[in-house]
Amino acid sequence: VETVVYLAAGEITFEHGLGMSRRVVVRAGDVLYEAPFDEHLVRNDGAIDALALIASVDMDPDRPVDDQPSWRTRSGEPVRRRETARVIQAPGVRHRVIMEPGDFGTQSFSVSEIELDAGATTGWHRHLASEHVVVVLEGRGTVRIGSLEETLEPLKGVRVEMGLPHAIANTGRTRLRYFLCATPAADPLTDRENLDPPT
Repeated sequence: VETVVYLAAGEITFEHGLGMSRRVVVRAGDVLYEAPFDEHLVRNDGAIDALALIASVDMDPDRPVDDQPSWRTRSGEPVRRRETARVIQAPGVRHRVIMEPGDFGTQSFSVSEIELDAGATTGWHRHLASEHVVVVLEGRGTVRIGSLEETLEPLKGVRVEMGLPHAIANTGRTRLRYFLCATPAADPLTDRENLDPPT
């Protein structure tokens, strides 16, 4: 499998590569990529418990093993840092794209962290190229998917299937912050069709 790990809290050490010869520290807000067939060890060397959100997908059976994404022969870290992420701003909304489509040589995932100010909403929209999983990190709100409405609260997750109209709103008094993983990977600026609210 290919795996991405979003570290929501704490700090972990990732050892990988031939003979576990490579080491990187992953901090809260970072995204770690674990390539197929890469030997690795994950260890919590930090002072607090680590909280990680993990997404995995089976390898493409039509691609030869030698053509699968791997960090065995690449330079650089298998990590994308929160502080270097691209930020897309809209009124009351900050969309931080931590893992872009094509990062690590894969199109399996893109990963974002989204913040909505109190009273803000994403507006009604849909994604035609990918499905999404949303997990709330802090705050409270609602998600409407078609005619269904769910309350959002910390560590609650929802899946939004490809093409379904939806909107997320912050109904609390503090910011709503959530993790979003799209598969296959998609750019949030191009894989978004804005819609009128349902009547």
